[in-house]
Amino acid sequence: MSTTPGTTAKFIGASVRRLEDPRVLLGRTRYVDDVRLPNCLSIAFARSKFAHARIFSVDCEAARRAPGVHAVLVASDLEGLLPVLRVEHDPAVPVPPCRTVLWPVLASGKTRFVGEAIAAVVADSRALAEDAAALIKIEYQELDPVIDLERAAAPGSPLVHDEWPDNIFQHVEVSLGDVEDAFRRADLVVSESFRTGRHLALPMEGRGIAASWDGATQTLTVWASTQMLFVLRAEIGRILNLPEHAIRVISTDVGGGFGLKAHVFPEELMVPALARRLDRPVEWIEDRREHLAASQHAKDQIVRAELALAKDGTMLGLRTHVMCDIGAYTEYPWRTFEANVTAMAMPGPYKIRAYAYDTLSIATNKCSVGAYRGVGQPIGVMVLERLIDIAARQLHIDRAELRLRNMIATDEHPYQGIHGLEIESGSHRESLLKALQMIDAGGIAKRQSESRLRGRRRGLGMASYIEMTAPSTQLWQALGPAGSGSQPAMIRMETDGTVTVAIGTNTQGQSHETTFAQIAADRLGLPMSAVRVVQGDTSSTPRGWFVGGSNSAVTTGGAVLRAAEMVRANLLRAVSLMNEIPFANLDLRDSFICMKDDGARITSIADAANATWLKKMNIPPDEDLTLEITARYEPPPATHSNASHVAEVEVDIETGQVEILRYVVVEDCGTILNPMVVDGQIQGGVAQGIGSVLYEEIIYDNQGRLLTTNLTDYLAPTAAVVPTVEIAHIETPSPYTLGGMKGMGEGGTIAPPAAIANAIAHALDEFSPRVNRIPLTPERILAIIDRAV
Repeated sequence: MSTTPGTTAKFIGASVRRLEDPRVLLGRTRYVDDVRLPNCLSIAFARSKFAHARIFSVDCEAARRAPGVHAVLVASDLEGLLPVLRVEHDPAVPVPPCRTVLWPVLASGKTRFVGEAIAAVVADSRALAEDAAALIKIEYQELDPVIDLERAAAPGSPLVHDEWPDNIFQHVEVSLGDVEDAFRRADLVVSESFRTGRHLALPMEGRGIAASWDGATQTLTVWASTQMLFVLRAEIGRILNLPEHAIRVISTDVGGGFGLKAHVFPEELMVPALARRLDRPVEWIEDRREHLAASQHAKDQIVRAELALAKDGTMLGLRTHVMCDIGAYTEYPWRTFEANVTAMAMPGPYKIRAYAYDTLSIATNKCSVGAYRGVGQPIGVMVLERLIDIAARQLHIDRAELRLRNMIATDEHPYQGIHGLEIESGSHRESLLKALQMIDAGGIAKRQSESRLRGRRRGLGMASYIEMTAPSTQLWQALGPAGSGSQPAMIRMETDGTVTVAIGTNTQGQSHETTFAQIAADRLGLPMSAVRVVQGDTSSTPRGWFVGGSNSAVTTGGAVLRAAEMVRANLLRAVSLMNEIPFANLDLRDSFICMKDDGARITSIADAANATWLKKMNIPPDEDLTLEITARYEPPPATHSNASHVAEVEVDIETGQVEILRYVVVEDCGTILNPMVVDGQIQGGVAQGIGSVLYEEIIYDNQGRLLTTNLTDYLAPTAAVVPTVEIAHIETPSPYTLGGMKGMGEGGTIAPPAAIANAIAHALDEFSPRVNRIPLTPERILAIIDRAV
């Protein structure tokens, strides 16, 4: 990138190549399994083979005698070492109440899902630990498992938790506007019941943690694959009764998180506890079978919804009932909130003024459900967008036209959403129109005829949404987690003019090193090579919260921008004093302090930084012009990105196979920091969304046995079936965030289920299809066709 004299490169908005790429492409990353600790021991777990059973006895004697074994532990061995994990309602926080959940680190008394850990073996290697774990004999009494979501919610169902009166973890009821009047006035009410398959994050790097205890300094060092290193540190400290300053958590490279790693797991607490007890480094690296059975699943819901409309297509009201299967335990240390996010996401970019919903979060004998990219938003969007298509067909109104009539217009912003949150800006109609133009929606009839000649059926589907991003502290706590929305950044300009940026979060592949360096370089008039971003180490970064809710660009980016502006101001003030030039006349450009009007150079940034640190001439001794500043940024209550996705598919009605021919996205995430990074996030998100709508599903039998135990049975999309996404951008900066940024990291995943389901329904229109269950596997496609034949 070249610049003309007197100017400087503008990095915000530039497609700068990722600084992370050389390290990643050359295999020089460092994941948890790459950490080599001397004399390190490994853990393997004996896990339950039953979904619901009393544990009568656990015989570990043979395991204890096995070669290389240092310890074998069952629940009774954890007394005084690790307490039962506890998630409970805090009555001081004004959120809907929920049941207290007790999650034992090792199952005691009974086991509640296949894959739950019952015993832990610590040995010289993972292989030896696994061999010893296989020798553990567990005597069970099988109990009636609760697998079906509706049965679990019914009175008289077997109890997952004996101390509960039923299996209802949380019940929320909300009514906004005059819903009864809206449905009374309606000319048409369309309704449908939807079922979404249980699936999971499936990062390339599974969960993993290693820990080392230093008895001399009484300190613990932990390496973890996590999205929340400071939260993990706090939980380890609380559980082990250690001060936080005695714990260092390192998370340099993470091979994908997607929300899964924004939790604390029992295994992650056991490893540091045993490292301390045994005075030896200990590690646990999850294998793929453990990941599928016992990590955390997502989006297992039944949603019944009805939409009321006037005959001209005006949306009058919406009602929905959401049932969410949370599995045996709620996500820790949060309270599950997936069902409520589904309900909150449903109105989307449409001017719905009456809305009632109730949500049920229900315990079953399955692996727990937690956060996964988009949380409940993909389901909420799919439900409403399918209802819109159904309504358009019955009203004989073009599907796009029906959406456009009801969308929030640009000049209606800021718009007070039905939930009371202000939607500050957006380009809803513009995004949909642009996406339809890009895919040539007007030519679909001709393309359908061409496909029919080949014995196939072609369809076009669309979906639009609002992504609520970067929740504030207030909103996080309203959703349930007792967390903070603010994030910190420290910027230090060194004496040679280079810059260190330390952030309180860590990356899982979102290009933090690049984008935050872009912000700092842009505001400080420096080349990218002069900026280094430090992250992923609690001992060298300011205390942050976690990466989630598409918050990084807004919150951490805002903190970097704020800190950079403060360092910039101090440096310019110092040069102003040293050279007796009015502050307002100075600027930073191209590594120099210049005159603002003509670009004449006064001094290099390096010389100015050195002089400022040494408080050279004319800087009063008591004037604090530090070039090391930590700033925090608390975002507005919520920030809203928007996008429209349009998919064109072809269905083979003989085999049920679906081919995605084209996929178009028009995204508006406000100020774009790096278009190449944003496009990468969209492409990856769409790939995951395709997986959820066509391929991925965790399946249990009626006894709670897991049937999808490997990647032959659990089918994830590959490069062969994921198209290159065609992407365009509209930039509507947020008027409320620093820099105008909005989050967008989860957006790519939110719309594919809706867009592709609508495209399949359009392709199969002659069969009057009920496309209401995902994933839409070939078997389900054929069943849709067979019902109409």
